[in-house]
Amino acid sequence: MTIYITSDLHFGHRNICGEDGFCSTRKHFADTAEMNSYLIEAINSVVTNSDTLYHLGDFSMNMKPAEILEIAMKIRGQIHFIKGNHDTNKQLSYLSGRNYLLGDKRPKFVFHEVGTIIKQNQKSYYLTHYPLGLGEHRNRLRSICGHIHEEVAREANVINVGIDSPELPKDHPFGVPITLDMAAELVETKWLEWVEITETLSR
Repeated sequence: MTIYITSDLHFGHRNICGEDGFCSTRKHFADTAEMNSYLIEAINSVVTNSDTLYHLGDFSMNMKPAEILEIAMKIRGQIHFIKGNHDTNKQLSYLSGRNYLLGDKRPKFVFHEVGTIIKQNQKSYYLTHYPLGLGEHRNRLRSICGHIHEEVAREANVINVGIDSPELPKDHPFGVPITLDMAAELVETKWLEWVEITETLSR
């Protein structure tokens, strides 16, 4: 089983894509139908039914709960929903009420009201929608987030993994989730570079 992570898919969000969309990464989509179809395919190009996908908020916008369920069921693997500012209680409750078991007996959907913490590599990774100010000097705490779209997370131990993020590798295909291990590596590299610069300036 591989753990994947992504954020801010914004299925159905009309103002995020197309020529007049506010995200430059999505201007090439003619409409939300094209964007939705592409993103489902991009996710399923790496995620299998035995994998886990953490989605860090803002799964959709302008969509009815039944439409959201239809899309979520097309995505492979188990989905952990971490609530974003565009994810309503009504939508999440609808999904929860229609949850089902995968072939390996895991629930298809898992829900986190604010976020969750995964511990590995002797570090704690806080998975939330919003960037967390954990204190850059805290060498065992890392924040993995979305929400800020095409912006770089300001603090050195915070990484933006949303699909529009400039902090993802430049050669990484748009919309394809990254592994948790890759996210950990990206934020560690960012933090170590900050430590090096800070130590150089303090000499």
